[in-house]
Amino acid sequence: MTLSEKPLHRISGPNAGGFSEPSDGGNDLMDQETESSHVFQAPAAYVILFYLLLLAWTVGTVPLVYLKFRQGGFLGDWLYAVMIGFFYLYTWFWSLGLFYRIAMDGEGRIVLRSLRRNLEVTAKQVRTIEGSRFPAGFGFIKMKLSRESGYLFCHGKNRELEEILLGIRKMNPLVRTIRI
Repeated sequence: MTLSEKPLHRISGPNAGGFSEPSDGGNDLMDQETESSHVFQAPAAYVILFYLLLLAWTVGTVPLVYLKFRQGGFLGDWLYAVMIGFFYLYTWFWSLGLFYRIAMDGEGRIVLRSLRRNLEVTAKQVRTIEGSRFPAGFGFIKMKLSRESGYLFCHGKNRELEEILLGIRKMNPLVRTIRI
C-alpha cells in the first residue's frame, strides 16, 4: 500500500490539518485512549478577559510609577525602580503560567496547558485540590503537586472538569480536596 492509499484518521489536538497516518496495530489503542480521556478548557473569553484586565492594570500603573520616580518620589534611587520592575515582570511571568486546559487519560496521566508551558504529571502526584473561594466555582482551582502548585482557570460548575477531578480522586485516594 502506498502512502496515498493509506486511510487518514482524524485525531484531536492542534496539528497540521488534524490528520495522521495510522500505524500498524496502534489504531485500537489510540481509539481507546481518546475515548477514555477527559478534557476541560476554560472559555477563551474568560481567559482573554483576565489578560486584558492584567494588561490594563499594567498600562494604567506603569506611567504613574514612572511619574512618581521622575518627580523624586523615590529619591532618585534606582533600587526602587529595579524592585518595581521586578514586581511587574514576576506578575506577568506567573500569570502566563496559569493553566487554561487540563486533560486526563484513562491511565491517570494529566496534561496541564498554559500560555507559557505544558505540564505533564500523574494523578498520584497531585496532593491537594482546592476549589475557588468565590461562589459557584468562579475563579481558579489550585492543584498542589509534589514540587509546585498550579492554578487552573474555572468559570463555574462544569461536567468535564468534575469528571477529571473525580478521576484524580479515584486514581489517588490520598488526594486532599478543599471546597470541591
